[in-house]
Amino acid sequence: MKYSIVDKIVLSSKIKRIIIFTVFRENWEPYMKKYTEVFQSHFPNLNVDYLLLDTEQIDFDSYLDADLIIIGGGNTEKYIATYVNQEFKNYIELMLKKGAKVIGFSAGALLLGEKVYISSNDNSDHQIKIKNGLGLFSQFLISVHYDSWNDKANKDSAEKLVNVPIIPLNDHSCLVLDKSGNIIDKID
Repeated sequence: MKYSIVDKIVLSSKIKRIIIFTVFRENWEPYMKKYTEVFQSHFPNLNVDYLLLDTEQIDFDSYLDADLIIIGGGNTEKYIATYVNQEFKNYIELMLKKGAKVIGFSAGALLLGEKVYISSNDNSDHQIKIKNGLGLFSQFLISVHYDSWNDKANKDSAEKLVNVPIIPLNDHSCLVLDKSGNIIDKID
């Protein structure tokens, strides 16, 4: 039986609190259902916090009981500017050590790596960019929206700029990593 990533997470633990890190954009609230609906259907008493660190300061110590951390998607360069810093990295690493699961969607997945591949389809300059990320994995970079952006040529060009492979992820694909950043599974 093939499970979705959500099934794997739901079956692996009881989730009481989800922290969603996102950035402000018009109508951001309704968009959050994409991240929470399936979990709320499994865990009706779920406590969900939405944190927009581009508009607010938080005390990370108030969020140490999270079972699941979700880093949302959107403007990749805005996510990098907001979340790629030592304080956020320390929080994510601590939470992983405590057993929390971390999920990144699109931009949120990209920034987890040591280096971030930004497709020319993903920025207003229409340039391929390689930026620094949080460094939770370093053996590869990832390419998101590979299918819908028809991103093969960009990915191939970007691979020449880095000395590790860039793993393509289609819109409904994901990688499952262990705490050391090694790939356990790829779900398509």
